[in-house]
Amino acid sequence: MKDLDKIFLFLEKEFSNSLINKSSIKFFNAINHFPDSFFEIDIFDDYLKNSTFLKFSPLVVVASIFLFFSFSDHPLSIIGTLTFILGTTSFYIGTLIKIPKIRKLNKKYFTPLVGIFSFLFLLSLIKIESFGFYVKLSLIPLILIGLNERRSKDFFVSLLMISMVILAKGYWALSFPFIFFSLAYLLLTYRGRFLKYLEDNTYNLIFLLLVLGFIFYILDIIIAGGIPLFDIQARKSLDPLFTAVSHLFPMGSILLISYVGLTNKYSYNKARLISIFFTIISLILMALLGYRTQVVFVLLGSLICGSMIGIWKKSELILLIAISIGSLFFLTMVRDTILGVNLSLIESLKTRISLTTDVMDILANMGGVFGLTNGAIHISTHPFLARLMPGVAYSPRRMMAVLVGEKSISVTSSIFGPLSIDFGLIGVIISMAFLGFFLSSLYNSADKENGEGKIIPVGLYSMVLSYTLIGIETGIVDLEVILLFIISLAYLLFIINRKII
Repeated sequence: MKDLDKIFLFLEKEFSNSLINKSSIKFFNAINHFPDSFFEIDIFDDYLKNSTFLKFSPLVVVASIFLFFSFSDHPLSIIGTLTFILGTTSFYIGTLIKIPKIRKLNKKYFTPLVGIFSFLFLLSLIKIESFGFYVKLSLIPLILIGLNERRSKDFFVSLLMISMVILAKGYWALSFPFIFFSLAYLLLTYRGRFLKYLEDNTYNLIFLLLVLGFIFYILDIIIAGGIPLFDIQARKSLDPLFTAVSHLFPMGSILLISYVGLTNKYSYNKARLISIFFTIISLILMALLGYRTQVVFVLLGSLICGSMIGIWKKSELILLIAISIGSLFFLTMVRDTILGVNLSLIESLKTRISLTTDVMDILANMGGVFGLTNGAIHISTHPFLARLMPGVAYSPRRMMAVLVGEKSISVTSSIFGPLSIDFGLIGVIISMAFLGFFLSSLYNSADKENGEGKIIPVGLYSMVLSYTLIGIETGIVDLEVILLFIISLAYLLFIINRKII
């Protein structure tokens, strides 16, 4: 570890003299010359002063799930109804769970636990047709090994390497649980300088997100040969990788809102105008790509982030919510007009939501209690891993479309659909409870921090909550979204390790 710290100190010194660091300093000096915002809307502030809804706690997700399903006019089957009720209830229960203080196991149990785990792990490899059962069973001794007093870094590093080799062979259901728990343990026991350096140099992270996102956005438009919002062929020609990287720009904008609102370098009014400016730029760029998801993400992320750091007045939050809903409707109308869909806005909305809930219902019945595809839907978010699987459905929504009998389109299936087909009703309950716990822990960490220590937690929470709200309809099955969740979880594990929650 000392050698790694020496290497990191050298890299810190080199980076401080790099072009990137100098450019980001110039960028933030430039936005410091922005004028102060010249208007405020606070007409309803006295009535909304103690509004719980505008605090944007994770309970917003529960209300949004019920609101979304209320728009569907198609009934759900028994198992579909159970998935909806138990999944939502599990999320709520997850938000109530606090990080427990766990007593470590005695060192003498380490060797027997490793022996039990190794036996079950070998059974998973030998009895490959039923490895899912043995993988689940082996997680019990694996967790206990992580809770042992003996430092188990060497064990988990070895397990991580072995699991990566197994993953490369295509056995994702066997390898991913071990990869997840190995990384979680290593993050929880990390004692390096990286986190502190990241927090002290957040401005560099923001600058990189904005620059990379903008560069790949321009390249993506050039490749497409037109403006995707107004040209269907241009939209079909967008490069998936470049499009995903271009989404770093709105992420950088949301983190920028958190930064200018929480540092002492910008006045309140200046931070407001900077936030408004970059929100508008992000909206324009994402709208021209023709994807409603990113437009809603920008609006929600800016809304939540600005609310948590106190940049927006309460009345302005109501206005922003109205603009968000209006923008969604407007983009839906533009897209339907271009595609020649002859439905009213309300009919189009109800039809889409009903189709989504119908697909979720079918997948819930196919997945049953324990699931059908053992994680294949979520694994297929990564193109390389998707190509390890048989068939031609190389994306999550395309795979789900094939499963429900659609041969030429992709489908959305709500937040419950992918979980149901992959892991069944049990998986929905566990996953939604973990999501509720994750969001609640991230929210609490952002709430308990003070000053500049809130910048990253508030930014990450705003983005994760935004994508969760969007995922109520689309499902959480996009690679960039899952990567954001993993990064946010890693950061949460870091701060749990620092014992600040």
